[in-house]
Amino acid sequence: MNQGARSGVQYTEMGSKAAGLLLLFLLPAQDDKAADEAIERFKTTYRSPDPLARSLAATELSKVPHEKTMKVLIPLLTGDVGKVREAAAKGLGDFVDYKKVVTPMMIAALSSPANAKELDVRCAILTGLGKLKDPNAVDAIHRAFRDESVKVAKAAIAAAGDMRFKESMDVLLELQRDVQKWIKAKQSGGYRDDKGQLGDEGQQKARLEDLQRTIIKGFQTITKEKWVTAQEWEIWWSRKRATFEVPK
Repeated sequence: MNQGARSGVQYTEMGSKAAGLLLLFLLPAQDDKAADEAIERFKTTYRSPDPLARSLAATELSKVPHEKTMKVLIPLLTGDVGKVREAAAKGLGDFVDYKKVVTPMMIAALSSPANAKELDVRCAILTGLGKLKDPNAVDAIHRAFRDESVKVAKAAIAAAGDMRFKESMDVLLELQRDVQKWIKAKQSGGYRDDKGQLGDEGQQKARLEDLQRTIIKGFQTITKEKWVTAQEWEIWWSRKRATFEVPK
């Protein structure tokens, strides 16, 4: 290679490095601009008296994860109507880079008196936490397995499945044993329907059987195994527990 060719290669390499450095400086500015524009669009749509329009505004805003958009969405977890809260909760599940801030806010909103009777909002929060996959949310999700609303309990189990942490297996097995015990004893386990009712014996059994199916789906999602009965999972986990690692 002659001197001119070498100089050309060196110049190209230097140019590539310079372009890379320039890109690193430009990205934050571009991100800021995108966030600012998203917030302006949100403000315009959010003025609507229609709750559906406001919930769609929150959904659209959440498509631009940024510290600025996060600060707009977090207050919506306990503000406005249920549909808007749901949208904010689901959307914040995509703010993985900001989960150190988002996770505690989501957990607080989950147990907030403002959301005590907002089952769909609490389910949305659990779904969002499942997407964040933050280990700091595990205990809150596990506690929700025993929520008196079977709808919320099922959302919590699904969230644990999405997170795919080994720690959830023992907690789910313990719940499964209780569910099997309650079914056999013709008890409700304290779980209620969406209206807060226990219902009759048949309804209670159906609710617990549905919960059992959700537990099994959680097992399958975490482990990638295909066992379909409570007994099979008991046997499999007793053999695998000591050495189990969550598969990729």
